[in-house]
Amino acid sequence: MGKRNNAFNKESEKRISFEELVQLIGQKCDYKFAIIDYEVDDELKSIAKSAGLDLTGYKHVIETSGTNHSQNRHGERSNDRMPLSLEDYLLIPYIIKNRDKVEISNNTSRSHHHKTIIYRKAIGEQYVYVEEIRIGRNKSLAFQTIYKRPIKKPPV
Repeated sequence: MGKRNNAFNKESEKRISFEELVQLIGQKCDYKFAIIDYEVDDELKSIAKSAGLDLTGYKHVIETSGTNHSQNRHGERSNDRMPLSLEDYLLIPYIIKNRDKVEISNNTSRSHHHKTIIYRKAIGEQYVYVEEIRIGRNKSLAFQTIYKRPIKKPPV
């Protein structure tokens, strides 16, 4: 397989901490990745199972290639109406564990043809975090994008 798949070897020098990876967002650097969490919670496993997916042994990962792409589209120098700061990326583990809503999307990611998991969490704004489900020997739920939008208030 390609370079990306080989990078998930636990002994790889490409693996760094989540906090270190966030500090690299927006900078030009070699490919790096971080493991956010080694376990997928039981609720998410159950939702995935009802969609015909077995997430046993999967881990949540984040890569510099994905975060840099996201930063270009939704970051402080983008045209996004609610640009992301580095502090917003630090919320990802919290969003995964404390989500308000989660769904499995049958729509595949544009470049890799993987199904996705969409997490939503209201923290002042509505955060949307998307992971692609990578099957095969690496079994990972990999960062695809994150963005935020205003919370729609019900009409009075």
